[in-house]
Amino acid sequence: MANLNEIDPNGHAERIGRMERDGLLTASQAAQLRESVQPRGAEDITTSLRARWPARWIGVFLVAIAVVALGAALTGSGGGPTTVQDVSSALNQPGGVGEMNATVSKLIAVAILLIVPLLLWAVLHNSLVAKEENVFEAWAQTESNFQRRADLVPALVESVTRFIQHESETLTDIAQERSQATGRLAQAVDELINTQKQAAEVLRANPELLIENQEKLAQLFAGQTSVGRSVGNLFAVVEAYPDLRSADQFLELQAQLEGTENRINVARQRFNDAVGDFNGTMRKLPWSLVASAGRFQRKAYFQSEEDARRAPDINFN
Repeated sequence: MANLNEIDPNGHAERIGRMERDGLLTASQAAQLRESVQPRGAEDITTSLRARWPARWIGVFLVAIAVVALGAALTGSGGGPTTVQDVSSALNQPGGVGEMNATVSKLIAVAILLIVPLLLWAVLHNSLVAKEENVFEAWAQTESNFQRRADLVPALVESVTRFIQHESETLTDIAQERSQATGRLAQAVDELINTQKQAAEVLRANPELLIENQEKLAQLFAGQTSVGRSVGNLFAVVEAYPDLRSADQFLELQAQLEGTENRINVARQRFNDAVGDFNGTMRKLPWSLVASAGRFQRKAYFQSEEDARRAPDINFN
């Protein structure tokens, strides 16, 4: 068996094909495993969501153009005849103000009334964008950890199925209960492959809507929780096989999967924190006005049913 450090995340097709040729996986299992571990870059969803940003600035540019046009109209020399200002008469009268000074004052007033709100709008908009960026970044980290666990699944499946094959070839005269235990091990592998495939399908379906749809995100969480539970069940069955449990590759896989599970929990919490910050800000005035005009969407939280709130325990030391 190849060392875990030699695993190529992008070489799953070759690994799965080898297991299929060696008879470790059926054609159906191999197809499911290939589909479930196909990497989908975490930047896909952020790219699709960020693509909407330029449209939000159209209104800002239109307002800016209107301000410039208004300023030009106020300072322009129009089509009427040019009059010469009698500066001396204006200055010599108590409280007199020159015509040019009045024009400049009007322009400044217009600038204050239009440009200052525009700048305030831009500041509020940019603050929402920054908070939304934090949500995208937290989601990318969460999705990356999901993919990391998916990358480890083929190595775990290969390690266990090769042991099953070895048991079948060399221990054919063992007691029936030993054979039944091997069957439970194979069943646990099948369960892991199926749950991983189902979780991958949810993750790839409408990725741009996942973090903005509570129902779809709940489905994703349920699927990923099932994968973690299947890994835990597989490790529980492996406890009956000291040789497999003490193998170097299996111990390294167990440690890496346990670490990945912890990283998923941390990433999910950070994602919820970022979503809470964004959603809370978006509901407050005056950000709510900017959010409505800029078509910002409320983001969903990672939530689960009561029986899935506890992270699966896969440490069986």
